[in-house]
Amino acid sequence: IMAIRKRNQKSLMRKHGAFLLLLILSLFSVLLKDLAMTVLYVQLYQNRMVVRNLTTRQQASGNHVFSNQRIIIADFFEAEGFLAHLIQQVAPRTFMHFIPWVGRLDILTHALEMNECGLSAVEERAILEMTFGASHGKCQYPKVIDSETLLSGEEVLATLRRWNETTPREQKPTRGAKIIS
Repeated sequence: IMAIRKRNQKSLMRKHGAFLLLLILSLFSVLLKDLAMTVLYVQLYQNRMVVRNLTTRQQASGNHVFSNQRIIIADFFEAEGFLAHLIQQVAPRTFMHFIPWVGRLDILTHALEMNECGLSAVEERAILEMTFGASHGKCQYPKVIDSETLLSGEEVLATLRRWNETTPREQKPTRGAKIIS
């Protein structure tokens, strides 16, 4: 009877130990997930981009030919490569980027020019795909707005917070801006 009781205690301790380890790992992953988030604000102009890292306050910008007179993203691959280069400057990948949730990006892309009547569905999709590709999959849900007024860092964070708190079906655009999922 004592041998059976000891075996049951060891089995119970293993179960509790495994549960405790799982709890610690899940708490660590939640903390790591929150600490590893980098917020980027991409300002999109005709043949020009500005990328601001709101976490570190770094900024990179440059001019590159990817637009024409009719559409802001006329050469998709040139725009995607240029954006990837700017993202790499302000949010470089580390040796830990292979760990899930580490190096995750939250990106708001803001079309500031060539949006007089709003962006067409093709332009919206091109900007979303460009942002997703340029982030190498580290930004799972890029957001796009199209207004002519530049946002401050606090306004970008508030827009992203509001976006992340609601589901895409409930999302309502801010006045003068169109948010696309």
